[in-house]
Amino acid sequence: LPRPPTSLIVTETTATSVTLTWDSGNPEPVSYYVIQYRAKISDNGFQEVDGVASTRYSIGGLSPYSEYEFRVMAVNNIGRGPPSGTVETRTSEQAPSSPPLRVQARMLSATTMLVQWEPPEEPNGQIRGYRVYYTPDMHFPLSTWQKHNTEDSSLTTISGLVPDITYGLRVLAFTSVGDGPPSDILQVKTQQG
Repeated sequence: LPRPPTSLIVTETTATSVTLTWDSGNPEPVSYYVIQYRAKISDNGFQEVDGVASTRYSIGGLSPYSEYEFRVMAVNNIGRGPPSGTVETRTSEQAPSSPPLRVQARMLSATTMLVQWEPPEEPNGQIRGYRVYYTPDMHFPLSTWQKHNTEDSSLTTISGLVPDITYGLRVLAFTSVGDGPPSDILQVKTQQG
């Protein structure tokens, strides 16, 4: 059987792909290679990429900001050899692909509102903060709404509101890569002054 490939390294990482290179590790020619990989948090076995002809390969379809482990085997006409050592890497971050959950708001006074939410289901990275958008003119585009940034906390207060009108509220999460989608509009009526 062939020997295990050597010098397996990760040469490039994106949010959804990892590129690997390795050395054959065999004096005799090898028919092809098999790459095995799995997400570290999964209980499943390794997924396989069969029939890899070169010693460099890019694996796509991975999840952002997730840890994976990879190993490679050589195959010749006798069969499949033992696996190389394992390498581990984490894919890069992306902007969140879902909005914050369970956005709620209540008035603390005629002009101050407390807004609360929970983190998005698909953060795709480390959440750096949240942005609360609010306006009495909900039919205007989001870019015209007032905005209020908060560090990575799941509640904030917004003051300086006008008493006795209805505001629309939307919240989004962001990573170092960019903004996620905003939550659906929540309507809140301020109290009379």
